[in-house]
Amino acid sequence: MNRKRFLTYDEQISFLSEQKQLIIEDQEYAKRILFQTGYFALVNGYKRIFKNPQTNKFQVGVRFEDVYGLYCFDRNLRSILLKYILICEQTIKSSLSYHFCQIYGEDQKAYLNPINYLQSENHSRIIKKLIQKMSAQLNENSSYYYIRHYVKRYQSVPFWVLVNTLTLGQVSKMYSCQKSRVKIQICKDFGEIRENELERMLSIMTKFRNVCAHNDRLFNFKTQDALPDLLIHQMLQIPRRLGRYCCGKEDLFAQVIILKIFLQEEDFALFYTELKQCFGKHPIYETVLYKMGFPENWKKIAVEKYENHKETL
Repeated sequence: MNRKRFLTYDEQISFLSEQKQLIIEDQEYAKRILFQTGYFALVNGYKRIFKNPQTNKFQVGVRFEDVYGLYCFDRNLRSILLKYILICEQTIKSSLSYHFCQIYGEDQKAYLNPINYLQSENHSRIIKKLIQKMSAQLNENSSYYYIRHYVKRYQSVPFWVLVNTLTLGQVSKMYSCQKSRVKIQICKDFGEIRENELERMLSIMTKFRNVCAHNDRLFNFKTQDALPDLLIHQMLQIPRRLGRYCCGKEDLFAQVIILKIFLQEEDFALFYTELKQCFGKHPIYETVLYKMGFPENWKKIAVEKYENHKETL
């Protein structure tokens, strides 16, 4: 098997310009960008929409700056998405800990007791691992100062404190293992959302959060699990193909829909403003908007009222 050998920056530029026909007018600038980003992250990550599938070379007239422009757009997009996903993450943690403590109590014996979760074989396996991870934090050697404080002073860490050490993925799994009496209350915090709908939203949001946090390509990322058909799909009049909504299911626009449901109105308005500013700063967005899953009337999401959404928290 032929392996790709190491190339110096000069060799990378020669390969791109001579063999792949990418226009590079300022080689020093290109070398500086390749140093900052890495060849794989920049070229392999963002070349596809600029390439001729027949020749496997860049389309005529494509410049190095075009590829880097898409990279910069995606980087800006990631920072905005991550910012507002983190707001949602904190709200979910707050809701989960509030309703769990309200029903079972805040003492650590409550959230470390498997009986307070669903008892199916699959759920029991998930909860066993989560309890092990939570238990590992409950000592004076914890890396979290607030955990050390509660352990030392009270010999018990309330769930509304411990929940802050959990990742969004762990929170998603913990929600999936809650009994209906907890899930129903959490769903009510975000409108009349069904238990399984919220579970799917958390799963999808976890994947998008990880893409953003790990600096992976975002604009055309799609999850394997799809967002359920929601009222908001109908309200936005998203077209269907073979009975299935064409966008807003497993693409970036699905995550935008999730933000619409989880964020307070003022926060979503800020997100929408930052998103529009990002689009204005990077005109290349028009080239990839369809790959992001945005429908033609996507701006309608900013003004549309979601009837089942925004109950008073």
